[in-house]
Amino acid sequence: MKTESRQTPSVRSWLVVTLSLSLLAVSCGGGNGEDAAPPPPAPKGVLSMVAGATQGTGYQDGAAADALFAAPPALALTSAGDLMLADSTNQAVRKLTASGTVSTVAGGQPPRPFSFANPPNYADGPGPAARFDNPSAVVVDATGNTYVADNYTVRKIDSQGVVTTLAGKPGECGIDDGPLQVATLCGVDALRLDGAGNLYVLSGGGDRPFRKITPAGVVSTLPLERKWNLPSTFVVDASGALFIVAGSTIQKYTPQGGLVHVAGSADARGNTDGDAATARFGTLLDLALDASGKLYALDQYPPAYETTQDHSIAVRRIGEDGTVSTVLRIPDAQTAKSLVIDANGSFIVSLGNSRSAWIQKFRLDGTTSVLAGKATPYDPKPVPVDGPGSQARFIAPLAMAFTKAGALYVGDASSITTLRKVGSDGSTSTLPLTWDTVPTEVQSRPSWRAMAVDGNDNLYTASHAWVPNQPSYVYKITPQGTIRVLADLSPWFPPFEYAGRSYKYGGPVNGLVADAAGNVYAAGVNGTIVKINPQGTASLLAGSAGVLGHQDGQGSAARFSVLGNMTLDADGNLYVVDGLHDAFTGIGPTIRKITPAGVVSTVAGRADLPAGYVDGPAARAQFTVAGYSTLLIAATLPWGTDFDDFRTTWGGTASLAADAKGNLYLTDPRYSVIRKIAKDGQVSTVVGQAGRKGFLAGEAPGIIHTPVSIAVRDSKLFFSTRNAVVQVTLPQ
Repeated sequence: MKTESRQTPSVRSWLVVTLSLSLLAVSCGGGNGEDAAPPPPAPKGVLSMVAGATQGTGYQDGAAADALFAAPPALALTSAGDLMLADSTNQAVRKLTASGTVSTVAGGQPPRPFSFANPPNYADGPGPAARFDNPSAVVVDATGNTYVADNYTVRKIDSQGVVTTLAGKPGECGIDDGPLQVATLCGVDALRLDGAGNLYVLSGGGDRPFRKITPAGVVSTLPLERKWNLPSTFVVDASGALFIVAGSTIQKYTPQGGLVHVAGSADARGNTDGDAATARFGTLLDLALDASGKLYALDQYPPAYETTQDHSIAVRRIGEDGTVSTVLRIPDAQTAKSLVIDANGSFIVSLGNSRSAWIQKFRLDGTTSVLAGKATPYDPKPVPVDGPGSQARFIAPLAMAFTKAGALYVGDASSITTLRKVGSDGSTSTLPLTWDTVPTEVQSRPSWRAMAVDGNDNLYTASHAWVPNQPSYVYKITPQGTIRVLADLSPWFPPFEYAGRSYKYGGPVNGLVADAAGNVYAAGVNGTIVKINPQGTASLLAGSAGVLGHQDGQGSAARFSVLGNMTLDADGNLYVVDGLHDAFTGIGPTIRKITPAGVVSTVAGRADLPAGYVDGPAARAQFTVAGYSTLLIAATLPWGTDFDDFRTTWGGTASLAADAKGNLYLTDPRYSVIRKIAKDGQVSTVVGQAGRKGFLAGEAPGIIHTPVSIAVRDSKLFFSTRNAVVQVTLPQ
């Protein structure tokens, strides 16, 4: 990989002068013999909310009221009354103490960006050094050891927080019995302990899903055939009997009696109470036993697979004769994960909806309290709201750009007919858009993924066609809100073949910038950067359409991979995010520079390595510039350029901004941080903590959630995040 040539001052004369002054000070008796005072700490930025409010999901430890979860976690009660939490979305095992503090016990490192070159997200070791693949269930034994269901393995966390693999082999699906060293597991979904210390494992693989791990470390398969569809869960009572969720029924298994029906119907779902034959369940999410052995079920109706938004969560009691009665209905929750019952008979449930996830206790006297997380009321149809500061509401704020007066244009995914505007005082208003000439292809509409403003406050954005091969437009929007097509870039971004894969897309422009003269520059997914003059005529600035690679050089001789967001510095140099889609192109993320004459160089990053997160010198730094993390998400990328929805946990693609000193700032939606590429080439993290997702204001780095767009003006950095615009006052 070629890197940009940077002039570094000679250090020889500086060393000579410094050594001479040091010797002079010693010979003259300078100093008092004490060690010199350490240098003052480097100044840090300060985070504050400008407009909107962050949602109640993420990954944030601390006081229970401030803690965040990305989804409802699995729960297990300890003898001390603490809750152990298997937080699968955040790849962590966490703890909620009885006194009301949430902390991470083990794991918590975000999954590596998807790449065939990256190893599985798995590692044993002490707490924070451990990695989990998919911690989906958790149990705690009498001595304080925690056992975690983690995809193909069962992991053990001892009382000191050290993680080891108890059974199974990472990345290997199997059903082999025997000693722990040779036994294999597959898709571990649930775990339970019986009174004798035997660990029961529900596996997603094979016709006989139940495995047993004895205290002596021997794995065996229970003679119980699967007669239901996944997902499933179970519980073990004091006698060793298994109560199993089998579709929309509950079954009981004992070695002596085999499998017998307890309640529900395999042929019909519902939420009616009644005897064993007439009662109906929706989606049975979990089972729990109270201190006296009474059986309860956590039930969702309508079933989870139905698309209605009106889901109801209930706790239902199943008597010894199979009679079902509903004892609790839970409002505001669309889904749930886990149910445990404490020594007082209170129900503790992990709950969630489209806006938040939380853990709530329901007592027998009818009172209730949220133990941790944000119990945000469910709103099936949120709407944008104008107003001052925190009273404003966004649906999904995407790209941003400054006006000359210092206001921020914000593209909100909620609308293609309006544009949001945030004033310098944080007040948010809406600018209606009117079409000068409506394009024939009505599906070619503003995407708000890229945005630029010229010297006359005209705003530019690109189209997003929902159907591949629709025209690719760049729109011009006047300060009064009149919108028209500036240029059709379809000829510049045709579908192309690369490495045997056909690339089609519904919106090929990922980056836009505009200079003071009204020239617009567009970066495309096919490895080209196009210049559009004020009359709408396009010409090639750099790259070659559909010829992907990584090569510095002049104009069409340079090679780019899949291009992303862009920014412009005070000298007219362009900077662009390169290397989106690296999981398939094999070209790692970098930051490239294009001079006004079209000379391309590499500023920072490693094109020869997959996406990652490494600070340091520019030539060694690694970036993650897209939010996808799994093969399933990455496999959809050839059809579009969002690389994941901006409103999801993992966010969209990275954005760039430049300050007046020549420093670059890059959002990382995968790790929820903002990186700085200093003018001297040093890369550092200035905002956010890698993998943590939430909002912690005050002195940087703080905590942020999925930063999307970014803009810099004077000494302040602004970025859009989940439903909010945040500012960072940069140190001077």
